[in-house]
Amino acid sequence: MVTKVLFLLALFGVASSNFQERTCEREPSRQTPTFCSNYKNTVYLKEKQKDLDNKQAILEDRIDRIEGELDDFAINLASATRELEKIKNQTEAENRKTKALLEENKAGIASLKRDVEDLVNYKERVGGNFSEIEKKLDATEKRLREREVKLANLESDTEAELNNTQRLLDQYKAELSHLNTTAHRLGVRVESRLNATTTDLEAKVTEIQKNSKGFSSELKKQKAAVDQFKEETGGHFRNVDQQLKAQNATVAQQKTSITTLKRDTAEIKDRLASTEKNLTREVDIIAARASTKVAFSASLKQSSGAFTGPGTSDKKNLIFDQVFTNVGGAYNHQTGIFTAPKKGVYHFSYMTFGYSCRTSGAILLKNGHLQVSTFEFKGPDRTDTTSSTVILELNVGETVNIILWTGGKVYSSVFSGFLVFPL
Repeated sequence: MVTKVLFLLALFGVASSNFQERTCEREPSRQTPTFCSNYKNTVYLKEKQKDLDNKQAILEDRIDRIEGELDDFAINLASATRELEKIKNQTEAENRKTKALLEENKAGIASLKRDVEDLVNYKERVGGNFSEIEKKLDATEKRLREREVKLANLESDTEAELNNTQRLLDQYKAELSHLNTTAHRLGVRVESRLNATTTDLEAKVTEIQKNSKGFSSELKKQKAAVDQFKEETGGHFRNVDQQLKAQNATVAQQKTSITTLKRDTAEIKDRLASTEKNLTREVDIIAARASTKVAFSASLKQSSGAFTGPGTSDKKNLIFDQVFTNVGGAYNHQTGIFTAPKKGVYHFSYMTFGYSCRTSGAILLKNGHLQVSTFEFKGPDRTDTTSSTVILELNVGETVNIILWTGGKVYSSVFSGFLVFPL
């Protein structure tokens, strides 16, 4: 066992030591390994030892960082523990105060609950405010108490009289026992006196009974009056309740009517707003149409500054240089071209005058494309007149102008146009 331990220690020492590199020459294969034949194993072990050392250093760095983080976490945990302990103490103090306040207020709350329950029960039992009834009941109770006081006084007086009579009887008995000689006389006197006293007592008792009967009848009358008043008051409150129910129904009906009226009013407002918008839009359109005014009329006269023909293949414009009207300034009297200032529908017309010795007539172009034309051949008549009218839809910037036929010539002409309505 000791040998094995020593061998393992030696092997661990060799593995952990720094091997010294050496170069070995190639030697033939042998069955018995030599130091140089195990060189590759030695280099491999050394490389593994370096890898293990690097990994151990990395692990030690990680362990150091983790220990530092654990120390910081422990400090934060201790601080948080202290804060939690402080919060716990404050919470316990607040709980104790709350419990003390609850204990103090339990009796008051219970008393208030009982008072509220009594008030609720009384309200349900009575069903309203009976201040007038309470006043009458208080007055009745006051009279009853006064009667009870009087009755108590009468009872005490009667009891006192009875006590006095008993004492007198006792005295009479004592005198009768001591004075036998005057027994008859004293007996008569005592009997007469007893009779008188009995009569008085009976009279007083009868009076008390009468008073008690009268008082009982008065109480019954008052009770009957109170019951009648309660019945009348109950009927009155039932009537009031019915009136309130009728008023509530009326109020609910009025609320429904008001809601319906509000809805109708909102619809009317919406319709008025829509109508107002439509009217405003129509007014704007009418105002735009009214403000959009385009019209022109110009003539062509024989002069050195105006081209009247003969026409050539390059489609040279007729320039109507004598302007009669040019509202909106859309016609250019220097080029003979009308340019649409607004999108809309336009009306154009033209007339030409020439002699029969040449072809006459003209062509109306839109953006350089033929739209309508007039034409007159040479003939025996002396003069020729042509005219044409057209309605065109133009966008902003599109042009309209007049040209001659090739070889054609005119001596006078009129070109007119105006905006029918905008689009």
